[in-house]
Amino acid sequence: MRQERAFVLAFLFGNFVIGTGVMLVPGLLLVLSNDLGATVPQTALLITIAAIGMCIGSPVLATLTSRIDRRTLLTGSLALYAVGHALCALAPNLTMLIIVRSVTMMGAAVFTPQAAATLSLLIAPERRAAAITGVFLGWSVASVFGSPAASWLGAHIGWRWTFSAFSLVCVMGVVWVYRVVPSGLHGVSLSRDAWLRVLKHPALIAILLVTAASASGQFTTFAYIAPFIGFLLDPSPNTLSLALVMFGGAGIAGTVWATRRIAHRGASSNVAISLISMCLGMAILGAFGSWLIAFIAGTLAWGAGIFANNSSQQARLVLASPELSGASIALNTSMIYLGQAVGTTVGGAVIASVGYRWLPVVGAVVLAGALLLSWRADRRRLSD
Repeated sequence: MRQERAFVLAFLFGNFVIGTGVMLVPGLLLVLSNDLGATVPQTALLITIAAIGMCIGSPVLATLTSRIDRRTLLTGSLALYAVGHALCALAPNLTMLIIVRSVTMMGAAVFTPQAAATLSLLIAPERRAAAITGVFLGWSVASVFGSPAASWLGAHIGWRWTFSAFSLVCVMGVVWVYRVVPSGLHGVSLSRDAWLRVLKHPALIAILLVTAASASGQFTTFAYIAPFIGFLLDPSPNTLSLALVMFGGAGIAGTVWATRRIAHRGASSNVAISLISMCLGMAILGAFGSWLIAFIAGTLAWGAGIFANNSSQQARLVLASPELSGASIALNTSMIYLGQAVGTTVGGAVIASVGYRWLPVVGAVVLAGALLLSWRADRRRLSD
């Protein structure tokens, strides 16, 4: 049990690093836009293009790296993150920053799904689902500490120094994971047959579509969180940081709730409740977000559902087909990043046509669709 806890903590910190890196740009969007002389939608290409790369890269890299020692693979992905973010700080213009960041984010495409798959080799079956949801707490901690801190630092010391400081945090993750994960550990080789089996598995495909729709609904707004909060309330970096702290705090509470509840009520029930929470939160932000009390309520409801949903979806895939978990979790990560790319693109179109206020309204509609897909996925799983 003590050794299992050590694995969970190391991977939790690794996901904290990965989550902070993914959420750096939304919190720094205005700072980057002003410094690089680009519009907000142009700067948001940092999110869209990197997300497309991660969407494609996750299953491809999962296949290419399936025979690599797990310690080497996981520490290598975090090392790429560390070096890449240090190089991002030196980028002379937006184009070069997009290229370097897109390569850097391949570390995220590898670490999160492979950490979850590695846990299935290290954790007893009866504790596996709770361990996977617990590891995703790292993303919640990233949103309550990492993302707000990066946003605040960016406003006060600039985005270049913020990227540089973050690269040092990545080095800590490299050392921690290297010391905890045993050498000689190998995952299941992912052949073309494994991918075909996932693609022919109706229940897994249905669950993966829920992930894509959920991420799309969230990123219609989250990709533009800095200018959105400035539009609704106040453009001050302190206001943005406090809002992100509140969002992340709700995320931690939601993930802890999901981790404790999943063994008794199941992953599907967690997913449904988290989607309802996010949908309600965005609807409140869209209708009454300029009122402080409504903004707080909407942000808390949205935050409470976001990471509980992601972790429960991963557990849902593992439970639906344990033998295909390596491939299905990699595809789930692809669906998250596909959703980010789609949501960011949709959000840019909404801003151009009707303005920032409608971002969460569109997001709520997409999340309602994700809830319907989740219900259909449950019916498909039960009928198999």
